[in-house]
Amino acid sequence: MAEKIEVNSLKAWFLGIRPTSLGGSLMTVLVGAGLAHGYAPEQFSWTIAIMCWLFAWCMHIAANLINDVVDFNRGLDKSDPERIDRIYANGLITKKVAYTTTAVCLVLGCLIGLGILYIVWPHLLWGGWEILLMGAIVVLCTFLYSTTFAYHGLGDLAVLLCFGLIPVCGTFYVLTYTVTWDAVWASIVAGCSIDTLLIVNNYRDRDEDPAAGKHTSVAILGEPFGRYLYLIAGLACVLMIVLLYLDGAISWIGLLYSAIPYFVLHVGSWIKLNRIREGNDLNVIYYESPRNFTLLGVLLTIALW
Repeated sequence: MAEKIEVNSLKAWFLGIRPTSLGGSLMTVLVGAGLAHGYAPEQFSWTIAIMCWLFAWCMHIAANLINDVVDFNRGLDKSDPERIDRIYANGLITKKVAYTTTAVCLVLGCLIGLGILYIVWPHLLWGGWEILLMGAIVVLCTFLYSTTFAYHGLGDLAVLLCFGLIPVCGTFYVLTYTVTWDAVWASIVAGCSIDTLLIVNNYRDRDEDPAAGKHTSVAILGEPFGRYLYLIAGLACVLMIVLLYLDGAISWIGLLYSAIPYFVLHVGSWIKLNRIREGNDLNVIYYESPRNFTLLGVLLTIALW
């Protein structure tokens, strides 16, 4: 597969940004925006919501590219034609292009973030410093995830922070100028559902990761922990949706059509994970997990809206 793709081509770059994973950052903004519209529809701004989405995508793409380069440089990723997402390890993109693209995404993301701050600054509770702090944490985690967190069992916490609490609550905050417990519950839904992608990735690579010095939570705590962590993450999402219903953020109909489809799909993926357990056959769950959480994000957004 690798030799059929031209080096530094648009297709190679497209594979490198891992488009199947980008539903995660889109979901965080959708959920935060949906909750904001339900909370204060009269002040909802499409401009700010779209800017939040673009910021999230820029940072997510940068993180994916950094992760690809760091894992190869540390000896974790080897050339593997069956793993077409490993564009750097497979020689499909050069170091210069990888670094340049990463820098462009980071700069563009920061400019978009400053644009959001400029628009909402007069309405903020703490003078805009809170937005700068959240942005700085996201940029910092973009680098630290691949270089530190992922190698010391902290990847799951980083996902909950940067694909849950900060983007969902942050989007809600710049659209409503406040933060509620419902925003926290919704952020846990986003963070836990997106973390399933990391969990299955770590589960698949649990044997080879420690050899390269990468000690993920699954590698540290063992194979059974990884299997059941995947299930528990999905169940936590359903529990948070129930809390959103109890708080009045969604109707009982919204509860049913957002929680039940996701629960069925998630449990189905978990059953497959239990049956397969190892090898590249686990890639089917790796690709099903983004499908599951993207659908959840869309349905929950509709329910919150």
